[in-house]
Amino acid sequence: MSSSTKDALASALKQMMGVKPIDKITVKDLVEICGVNRQTFYYHFDDVYDLLEWVFEEDANRVLPHEVVFEHWREDVMIFMQYLRENSTFTLNVYNSNSRVYMLRYLEEKMAGCIRSFAVIVSEGMNIDRQDFEFTVQFYAKCAIGFIAHWMDLGMQLPKEITTERILRVMDNSVESILGRFQLN
Repeated sequence: MSSSTKDALASALKQMMGVKPIDKITVKDLVEICGVNRQTFYYHFDDVYDLLEWVFEEDANRVLPHEVVFEHWREDVMIFMQYLRENSTFTLNVYNSNSRVYMLRYLEEKMAGCIRSFAVIVSEGMNIDRQDFEFTVQFYAKCAIGFIAHWMDLGMQLPKEITTERILRVMDNSVESILGRFQLN
């Protein structure tokens, strides 16, 4: 019952986010949609933002890759963009709310995990200091999230000169190249 209640509240939140900004959604709005009382809501969540974080984490953990596989890294990376695009109302509502920092930090952690899994594969046999390895992972994760934030600033509409192909071309062999520059003799 607990899981279904949380799922119902999550569904109600997404429904409400199509109508009004997250900052204007109340617990009362959500419990009325679900047909539960406020006490039930507060049993599961501290406030609307706590529910929002839970929804975002549940969606992201279910949909976004946990690692990038060398053979199809392009597809794995594009899953991030596809998820955000397919959930643009939800994504932009969160991005334009007080939860922006949380969302970007969470996406950055997911992106860093994916890049790290890829970097482990491409650095096999290289003698690289752990700090240099982690610097490279964080550099790419922060670049990717900065680009995603810029995309959201533009309402998720990229200018025509910024294409998926260009993004992938910039990323192609770049992690390997940077890690190679950090090889110890």
